Amino acid sequence: MTNKPLFLLFISMLFLSLPADAQYTNIQVQPYLKQEIPPAVLNFLDQNIRYARAVSKKYNVPAEFLLCVAGLETGWGSSELSAQANNFFGIKNPLEEGPSYCVWHSDYVEGKGLVEAYDCFKQYASPLMSFMDYMDHLYAKACYQDMMQDTPASFDDWVKIVQACGYATDPGYARKLKEIKRKYYFSILLNS
Repeated sequence: MTNKPLFLLFISMLFLSLPADAQYTNIQVQPYLKQEIPPAVLNFLDQNIRYARAVSKKYNVPAEFLLCVAGLETGWGSSELSAQANNFFGIKNPLEEGPSYCVWHSDYVEGKGLVEAYDCFKQYASPLMSFMDYMDHLYAKACYQDMMQDTPASFDDWVKIVQACGYATDPGYARKLKEIKRKYYFSILLNS
């Protein structure tokens, strides 16, 4: 029975190393939502909602749209591109305008499905710069001109136009964005 104290010490250390109930300062997380939504999603939203809201005000785009796109593009902040280059939207840098971060990634190619490719992407000094450049990138394209109105376009309007203008190569992109919004209760979480 000499191993019993070591076992108890191990068990107590295990429980001490478990994260305490996470506190979110920028989003409203009801207790039942902590059971429904993965911590990685909640942490990502809590850390990035301030950027989405700032860009939302400047560009007249729903913050929930920005966060859905950023979450999908980065795997909720787990991608190498977001961690190393603050690139939350997968914006490539083919003309090498400013710093780049080059990485292997998967791209959808019509008729072939997902294909591995090595590309260089824009590298940003901060997540906010990535959010802002994403909107600059969209607004520079003619097919987004109708979205620049005094009346804010809805989440669904933005999803449709992003799919129609070919921002994403994945034919299921619009469906995935809508599913993210529904699955992770964005209407509750982001209305704080």
